[in-house]
Amino acid sequence: MYSIKLELKLNNKERSLMAKCAGYARFVYNYGLNMVNGTKHMTKVNQRGKEVNFSYSQRINEAKKVFTNYVKNQPEYAWTNNYSSRIYQSAFKHLGEAFKRSKEGTSKYPRFKRKKDKQSFTVYDGNGKATVQAGHKIKIPTLGTFRLCEQVPLTTASQTFTISRTGEKWFVSFSIEAEQLPVHPLLDERPQEFRGIDVGIKQFATIGSSEENSTIAIPESIKFKQLKQAKFQWRNRKKQLAGKGKTPSKNAIKYYKKLAKYHARIANIRKDFIEKITTELASKYKHICLENLNVKGMMQNGKLAASIARLGFYEFRQQLTTKIVANGGTVVLAELWFPSSKTCHNCGHIHKELTLSDRTFNCPHCGTTIDRDLNAAIVLSQYGEVNQFTRVGCTRIYACELVGADSPG
Repeated sequence: MYSIKLELKLNNKERSLMAKCAGYARFVYNYGLNMVNGTKHMTKVNQRGKEVNFSYSQRINEAKKVFTNYVKNQPEYAWTNNYSSRIYQSAFKHLGEAFKRSKEGTSKYPRFKRKKDKQSFTVYDGNGKATVQAGHKIKIPTLGTFRLCEQVPLTTASQTFTISRTGEKWFVSFSIEAEQLPVHPLLDERPQEFRGIDVGIKQFATIGSSEENSTIAIPESIKFKQLKQAKFQWRNRKKQLAGKGKTPSKNAIKYYKKLAKYHARIANIRKDFIEKITTELASKYKHICLENLNVKGMMQNGKLAASIARLGFYEFRQQLTTKIVANGGTVVLAELWFPSSKTCHNCGHIHKELTLSDRTFNCPHCGTTIDRDLNAAIVLSQYGEVNQFTRVGCTRIYACELVGADSPG
């Protein structure tokens, strides 16, 4: 299953409708979060006769019942009946998912949404999957038919549609139940040797093995756009979008809209770069080994935080893993604290005195001199070769190869 995200071509009336629907979803989400926070001390008596607290899912369900049966019937909230019920039902669902991620430790505790943050909402077809026709128009359940800047490539079906706003542009995304067929082993011309990929700040990625080595440079356009954004923010550093009881100035509203365009442009450049480079790598290499980086810990260094954040290491790893596995390859993730940069690829000696400022690796044991990032990439390729058939010290991600197939497809 994969998703398609397309830009909507809206007129002013349609833009107002999308903004109102997004505001409605934000209002419901904040209402539910406020209800959950206010009922955290509520208790009940279980079957064993013990007094226990309500779970977050139970409190969200109760908040949804109150909103449906009471709040929507109040005169001051009569405007909520002008919008689809799918919007507020999806908002409560997203709130439950946010609490689930918080409980699992993958994200922080849910916070209230703000109007100046990213705006989005979700609708779905209650009767099953809706048909999405190929062309420059799309019919969104409960909202209507809208034009697209880019046509839908093929006729498909989807049940859930998410509308989001980035800068001044609106997008619709929906999922397609389809999978890419992996390359047949008999037709796969990619080398069987492992390639180690070491990501960094000086070079985006260094690819190394015993046979060939290469580097991937960071796109200069990202640095240039971030420099322009920094200058723009500095010139307008005193503009504020008002506070409680204050009306924002028109110039402040213009500033934040233009700032959102800067952020969207940088995000699009990064996304385009990662999409293209991961597709190229997946078509060239079958087996790779990557580092399991502690990006959050790396960003504690204030001098390097901006450089690390602009690159998108996690997104690079996720997309490369997905594409290589879909093409019938293997991905090995080295353990979190594996010293790839301090290990000599020639003799295996660990150079504990190596610092971050040392860009050349000089092995004190065998005398090997090599670029630091290239040495780490070669060490990772050796790590992948050793650990491709064991789970000790690594995480393996394998594709489902076409075993026993007589012909491709």
